[in-house]
Amino acid sequence: MNTAALSLPVVSVQNTFTQVIQEVEDGLSPYDKFWVSCYKNSEPSIHAKVKAELDHLDRSLVHLKAVEGDVEISRDGTGNYAIACKPLGILPTQVLTPVQEYKDQERSNPTRPHRITSFDISPDCSRFATGYLDGSVFLYPTSAALEHPRKSFSSQEIDIAASRTPSKPHLSGVTSLRFFPSSRVLLTSGIDFSLTILPADLPDVPSRNGTRVAPVRTLRAHTRTVTDTAIIDLGRNIVSSSLDSTIKLWEVSSGEVISSFSTQSAVASMSLGDRLPVPPDGEESMPPPSRDTRETPQTSSKIVFSGLESGSFELFDLGFKKSVYRSQPASSSSLSSIAYSQPTNLLATGSSRGLVTLYDTRNLSTQLTSFSRLETVIEDIAFVQNGDNSVGLAIATSDGLPYVASVLPEGPMVSSELVGADCDPVRNLKARLNGNHMEVWSASDDGIVRRYVL
Repeated sequence: MNTAALSLPVVSVQNTFTQVIQEVEDGLSPYDKFWVSCYKNSEPSIHAKVKAELDHLDRSLVHLKAVEGDVEISRDGTGNYAIACKPLGILPTQVLTPVQEYKDQERSNPTRPHRITSFDISPDCSRFATGYLDGSVFLYPTSAALEHPRKSFSSQEIDIAASRTPSKPHLSGVTSLRFFPSSRVLLTSGIDFSLTILPADLPDVPSRNGTRVAPVRTLRAHTRTVTDTAIIDLGRNIVSSSLDSTIKLWEVSSGEVISSFSTQSAVASMSLGDRLPVPPDGEESMPPPSRDTRETPQTSSKIVFSGLESGSFELFDLGFKKSVYRSQPASSSSLSSIAYSQPTNLLATGSSRGLVTLYDTRNLSTQLTSFSRLETVIEDIAFVQNGDNSVGLAIATSDGLPYVASVLPEGPMVSSELVGADCDPVRNLKARLNGNHMEVWSASDDGIVRRYVL
């Protein structure tokens, strides 16, 4: 059963607006302006100019006032900015700037940036990896995030060129990067039909021209592009999906395929998790023990949601070694992203036409809600669970306007616009709980990795 998709608004702001405010606050200019644009489907867009002006008496106070267009901008005590637009019914929406921007100047040169096609941040948040169209992968250390609140919300720019560890595990574009739970090993996949296991240790002495790391193992069995990967438990078994319409379960140590599952159409995205309490096919909930010694005991409790190019998603049970559910298409467009959250019993899909759909995994035949903004590819999607038990979705889009949507208990609604990229597609994001803060990391076509604290 399909529900009518809701149309969510877009609040877009000049990506350097905090620098404009900072320069006025520092006295470099008595005032300056930056632009704000607001959009909503089927309604006229609103374009505005906001003037940042230093107070005549309090030289640490910057006033923000719309001088062209009908918008309002405010700043709270923690330094976060919010923008509202009454004509479009847009309530104050947080516009969140990154706390850090990681730039390898050779890879993020504005005149010739290297598009980041895949990205992952390690489980311990000590390092991250970026993959590129030429088949290369670079490993970088992270830096500690600045504490909040702070006087300025301008991003901390970090030059990482001198601390990279290069590798070239693929002949062409890298499609997926996944750190193993140890944070010391990396699983990669590519357009060249292969997967590799790559060491991910940071060097004792960083060097711009560090020694290239070679894969310790290459896994081959797919006959078309490998689109996604997942790691089971500590990593003895892994899972991959492909445009060859298969999902494969592997043993890492031997590089052998344990099981291969045929899907209804090519697989564009995949998400691994624990088995549902009540299987959708109504059969028994506990599979028999596997007789294959290559398979770890933890594998039998796992399921894989696959987002298909047909617009459907299909659920595979790794214990029973079969497909247990296939949905009706929510749209005719490919499911370019999919995310399963076992703790909240939620499944989210994102399509190549900008549609995000949410399901309760206890009743997969009925949509909880669906929404869209602009007709743009949903490149990546991740669940964000906050301390108040509210649930959100961090969403990366090909229009360069990533955002966080609140979905439960209220929503769907845009809770934060993730500002930073200047119209460059954002194809990868990861949500991580780091201490008491939920973080969202993004990587975009401008070759820059951005770190946000929600």
